[in-house]
Amino acid sequence: MDDLEMGKKTATVTVTSCDSPQRPVLGRRKTSGAVGETITDHKLAYEGVEDALTKVGNFLWKIHNASIITRYALYILPVAALLAVPLVLADTVYADARAGNIRLLGLFIWIEVVWVGLWACKLVASALPLVFQAACGIISTGIRKYSLVLMALEIPVSLFLWSILAWATSHMICAFDDKHCGDAWLTTLETAFKALIIVAAMFLAEKTFVQLVSINYHRKQYDAKIRESKKLIHLLDMLYDASRAIFPEYCREFQEEDAEMQGNTLTDVRKQLAQAGVQTKVFDDLGRVRDKVTAAFGAMASDITGKQVFNSTAAHSIVVEALETERASKALARRLWLSFVSEGKEVLYQQDLVEILGQQRTEAAEEIFHVLDRDGNGDVSLDEMEMLVVNVGQERHNRAASMQDISEAIAVLDRLLSAVVLFAIAFIYATYFSKAFAAKTTQLWTNFTGLAFAIGGTVTEFLSCCIFLFIKHPYDVGDRVDINQVELVVEHISLMYSFFRRVDNEKTVQIPHNVANTLWIENVSRSKQMKERLSINVSAATSMEDVLALRGELNKFVAAPENKRDFMPELDIELRNVNDLDKLELRVEIRHKSNFANEQLRNARRNKFMVELLAATRRIPIAPPGGSAPALGDPANPAYSVAVSNMEAEAARSRHAAEVEGSRLFPSGSGLSMLMPEGVSSAIQNPAAAMIAGVMGRRNGSAAEGRRSVDDMLPRRM
Repeated sequence: MDDLEMGKKTATVTVTSCDSPQRPVLGRRKTSGAVGETITDHKLAYEGVEDALTKVGNFLWKIHNASIITRYALYILPVAALLAVPLVLADTVYADARAGNIRLLGLFIWIEVVWVGLWACKLVASALPLVFQAACGIISTGIRKYSLVLMALEIPVSLFLWSILAWATSHMICAFDDKHCGDAWLTTLETAFKALIIVAAMFLAEKTFVQLVSINYHRKQYDAKIRESKKLIHLLDMLYDASRAIFPEYCREFQEEDAEMQGNTLTDVRKQLAQAGVQTKVFDDLGRVRDKVTAAFGAMASDITGKQVFNSTAAHSIVVEALETERASKALARRLWLSFVSEGKEVLYQQDLVEILGQQRTEAAEEIFHVLDRDGNGDVSLDEMEMLVVNVGQERHNRAASMQDISEAIAVLDRLLSAVVLFAIAFIYATYFSKAFAAKTTQLWTNFTGLAFAIGGTVTEFLSCCIFLFIKHPYDVGDRVDINQVELVVEHISLMYSFFRRVDNEKTVQIPHNVANTLWIENVSRSKQMKERLSINVSAATSMEDVLALRGELNKFVAAPENKRDFMPELDIELRNVNDLDKLELRVEIRHKSNFANEQLRNARRNKFMVELLAATRRIPIAPPGGSAPALGDPANPAYSVAVSNMEAEAARSRHAAEVEGSRLFPSGSGLSMLMPEGVSSAIQNPAAAMIAGVMGRRNGSAAEGRRSVDDMLPRRM
């Protein structure tokens, strides 16, 4: 690590140089040696920002981190000593002091017992998770996770146990005055603690329900995602350590990438100044100096405490910082990919990782490459690497936002249930201390039932929203969903509603959960590899050979090296419909190697396939509906009109009628015509000739009548 921080190189590593600022997308690693011996495993740890504490805060923090005996002693003994003062005085100097008819000695003894019993109950409540884990771990390891519920319920359990203890020891007050145990204030105190037991039980039940909802929800929705994210980040940590072993930080080859990864704010300032025409290198090393100073103080703190407090130069810290922004994520992906790909190559192979990690870690290299090569084509391109790293950062950000929204929704649910519990507490205390109120309980329940009918709709909506959010939960923040065939992106989730952003026009849409509960919700982000169906209409004269040729051309396209990362090799064409025998409807089914959550990536792939589909139909060629002849009036199909005589027109019609008659399946005069009555068969057998004859007869008759009428109008010659 010292050599890496000083910029030194190991003996088995050869670093290449690059003079051109615009280097090609090719591997930079020389293949002269392996660096598997320099890569070490490390445990993942969250490197957060710690707030500065005052002296009082540091003292309280030390008390909180001390052993449980020391901590409880500091809590119990000072107050117990103060309570012991009036106890001693009540036993000696003020031995006859009384509260009513009861000596104060018993009262102060009871107060001392109650104070110590409070912390004893808290100690029992804190020990319950350990006992639960030990007992239930023997039966089933899956039940042990509910010990987290007991940890979160430490205070409600402590109050419940303490209320029982306080009520059970209340008779200690009159231990020195057996004749006066029936005093009114003592009876009132016992009644108050009886009600407190019921109140504490209700409070414990409400908090238990909320904690069960929270832990079950987070375990169900986020446990697998968090494990997968940790696995990917651990993988990136290992790869960054390997890359840093080959190419030290801020070396000539990756100076720009390291600056973007480790100094996001300073990089923005430097780029803005460069766009303004100010060329300065002052900001280039500020981020590096900051990390060095932080690492130095972290080393000092680690030597003092024996724990790793913070280390800004650790691979995990750098990777987590790079995942915060898309630009830094792409810089990290470029650094990793260009470090591992052999010089002059354009893709990363499994053998490259084996060479980097060493032959003794072949299985680890295979597992890492399997994670990187998600499309399973045997290599990893730079685009794939960038997409993987950016998705890891984006999913990490979306998951954090979703967990925050759900935590806020659970907090709202907790407040609503707490309000109900508070109302129940008031009702319980009123019942215990007011006989008139207790006598009217039946009437109050009747009024409450009527109120329940009045607010029944609101209660139903509330329960529907809770079931939709905590049980069904069809989406998370950042998911691409389709609701009622509208493309949406989840922006915010609340207890009663969710905010969405429309993909088509960027509008914000709010949908209540009780309404969304009745709709079809298609979650695109949770989907695996998706397929797409495209319908095209072609000419009815298209042969089966042309359709098979089209499928062959499209199969060649999806199997090409430049397209196999985008599409699956399975492709099919289906003849859907022949319509009115005037066109054929074909449906092309193509499978993508990812879902459609990334709209830009989906559009790019779809446009590329649509262009190829159009080009393939022209290469075969396949004509559109109606044929591919040029339109009338086109330069390739000039149109003109001529006048013909009536005899030529009649001859043309006769020839056409004869051609139609010759192409008939049952020509006129066949045996079928004998089955028809006379005068009808001729019209049915040759309807075209009958129609032409009728039209010509009407035309000739009308012409003759026209001539006669004209002749009648002309004067006759003598």
